[in-house]
Amino acid sequence: MAHTDYRVSRTGSPARELLRWQFRLAHELVEDALERLCTGPVDRIQRDTSASVAAWYAQVVLCEDFSVNGVLADGKPLAFSSWAGRTGLSRVPPLGEWSEWRGWARQLHIDLANVRRYANAVYASTDRCIANLSDELVDPSHRERPACLLSALLMTLSMRRGELACLQDHMKGHDHVAKDP
Repeated sequence: MAHTDYRVSRTGSPARELLRWQFRLAHELVEDALERLCTGPVDRIQRDTSASVAAWYAQVVLCEDFSVNGVLADGKPLAFSSWAGRTGLSRVPPLGEWSEWRGWARQLHIDLANVRRYANAVYASTDRCIANLSDELVDPSHRERPACLLSALLMTLSMRRGELACLQDHMKGHDHVAKDP
């Protein structure tokens, strides 16, 4: 696992610098958990999982991209702009109901190396977005949309990292990895 620089800049607002550090750490933990599962074919896992680990990872990255670049930055997600056709995904998920993502994940073809490059671009974009938010927008006492959305993203990343860790523990000693046809 690459080690995050845990120092917080003294030049920016404490709330903004703390958020940037928390996202760097959350991204590092997700990447580390994924790396631990990459010892076998991560694109096909059977039994208790409805979608592959790689599709799960792609969903986490897409959610961050859509939330940060589509909502906070009030622009286009990277998956629809500078990374269109390069995300490592055979197709982007439906943007309607979350329940449709399960079917998307089952039919998805994934180039995990490219998804990870896309993830790094999303992580960098998130950091830039947070760095450019005004002090007022990241002030936790205001309970404004950016601070709430970023907090929700951090919780999602933490929960998803925990799910990966549980899946890794569950797979130890069990043959849950399906053979490619």
